[in-house]
Amino acid sequence: MKKLLSLLLILCLAAAAHAQTTTTKYSADEKAVLQVNQGIAEAWNKHDTDLYFSYFAPDAQWVNVVGMWWRNAAEHKYALDIFMKVMFNKTKHNILHTEVRMLRPDLALVRHNWELEGWVMPDGRDMSDVSTGVMTLMLEKRKGKWLVIDGHNTSIDKKAQDPVLTMKK
Repeated sequence: MKKLLSLLLILCLAAAAHAQTTTTKYSADEKAVLQVNQGIAEAWNKHDTDLYFSYFAPDAQWVNVVGMWWRNAAEHKYALDIFMKVMFNKTKHNILHTEVRMLRPDLALVRHNWELEGWVMPDGRDMSDVSTGVMTLMLEKRKGKWLVIDGHNTSIDKKAQDPVLTMKK
């Protein structure tokens, strides 16, 4: 019994040391990546597209919630400047939940659930009650700075029923 307890203790300590090493290795980068994610939301809420795009690499591609695909930050900024004036000028982007996955020391995948308040269509329809989604960002560390290199924004259809919610766990 003592041998079994000793073995379990050693395994637990080894697992804890491994987890601590893994977390410590990327903790500064994970924090920097989360700051970019938060900075993007804050820039959106200020309706400041110059600040918003300071977090993007010039070659960053983007697919928006309705499938428009912009192949660089200049195209994305041009479109967002128009949309900010027409329908997003009173919006607030709220981050509900964020996950970061370090793919390499210089490459990170970020996903966050969001809700958008104050979204009004050009015809006056308030879209806030249907504005929830998932944003996926790919960030790369370039010259010591984390920048978005690709992103995709997906709306959540509240009528859709995810079968995983009924899955036995």
